[in-house]
Amino acid sequence: MTYKKIFLVLIVAILVVGVGCSKKTGIKGTLILQVGQTGDVRNSAVQLFESTDFTVTPLKEVKSDATGVDQTVSDFEFTDVVEDNYYLLAWKDLNGNGEVDNLDIVGIHGGTYTPGEGGSTITVIKGKMTDVGNIEMLILKELSLTVTASRDADDYITFTYSFNDDCTVSTWRISGPGGIQGEDDDAQEGPKTANTQYQSAGWRYSNFDPLPFGEYIITITGTYNGDPFTLSKSVTI
Repeated sequence: MTYKKIFLVLIVAILVVGVGCSKKTGIKGTLILQVGQTGDVRNSAVQLFESTDFTVTPLKEVKSDATGVDQTVSDFEFTDVVEDNYYLLAWKDLNGNGEVDNLDIVGIHGGTYTPGEGGSTITVIKGKMTDVGNIEMLILKELSLTVTASRDADDYITFTYSFNDDCTVSTWRISGPGGIQGEDDDAQEGPKTANTQYQSAGWRYSNFDPLPFGEYIITITGTYNGDPFTLSKSVTI
């Protein structure tokens, strides 16, 4: 073989190796705002997790495209992913509190998002950009409960509670120090209006009069947007 032929063979080998090394291992897809929703999905956080538990720190995070003209569509891409199985969460933190919560724009790969978890597996293969297609984004409606307590001059305790959205209450229960267990005798069940304060007198829940100091847990069940809910909140007196 002449030197010229050897040189050409080396050039071809280098090009082949170069092409092989340039293959990316990663994930790509597009965030799409659900029809009927209003919002901007551009520049959303897209995160990868090793399980359906989205409450832990993500393994990787990128931002979706922020330059597109259409605010209802935004591409994203991970280009340095180790081959493995992953779960994907996309969200836009509209209130800036660093948490996925009420009225943020949220989407996951497969399944339905529930607070802190959801989705189906994405399998990443070495040397391949796995296309997960469209990730449907929608405004998250998540019910939350706020509870405070106050003790008056006669040592009676009143619990004040409210919800961040309209809902219907079925049961109102209290547990506390000394094995206190009880339900609301004031018929607190029924429709509740968002951001409206409701009160329940604590001494009506046990044989303690007045109730002792310590930590109490208020548990409320009901329906929200047609689905059942159970919310618990602790308050210290």
